[in-house]
Amino acid sequence: MKVRMHGSRNENKMAITFDDGPNPFWTPKILNILDEYGVKANFFVIGRWAEKHPEIVREIFNRGHLIGNHTYSHSKKACCDFDKADETIFNILNIHTEFIRPPYFRLKYCLNYKPPFSREAKMIGGDIPLFDWITKSEGILNIAKHTIRKGSIIVLHDGSEKRNEQQKRPERMVNALPKLIEVVMEKKLRIARLDELAL
Repeated sequence: MKVRMHGSRNENKMAITFDDGPNPFWTPKILNILDEYGVKANFFVIGRWAEKHPEIVREIFNRGHLIGNHTYSHSKKACCDFDKADETIFNILNIHTEFIRPPYFRLKYCLNYKPPFSREAKMIGGDIPLFDWITKSEGILNIAKHTIRKGSIIVLHDGSEKRNEQQKRPERMVNALPKLIEVVMEKKLRIARLDELAL
């Protein structure tokens, strides 16, 4: 299984991805911001949160965004439970996930599983982690301004694997998101779903 860290550098497209949701506090706010700008994003959901908040998973999907698989439990040894997350997502949406992302970006670790996921899928990394769980809104924007280019895959978080961080952790990112989208637009790039990128 090949790991995709970015899309084609020859197309005026890039992708924004969100990990660790769905989050009942922040994901709906993010969806409204994306709608306001008319852009589509990619949500790598944790299976156990999807199971708890299936209505949000349906809302993400119904608004035209891509649903990815971020394992069921998000544990450091979770690379074996992509299938359980896929089953959860299938029970909610009646679709199988085509894109997977390991927790904690343990890409090489998950590749040691043969295979890490029983279905045909693309393992997605990302070339621009904005460290939004520790970086202030201004810092997120500063990094973005200097690093986004054709084919970039931005890694953000609309939730947390930890229950006690669900309400607080994404706040700085959500505050920065409108200006982040504007930064991308100023660079004349189109924000796209992963299935629209040449990976």
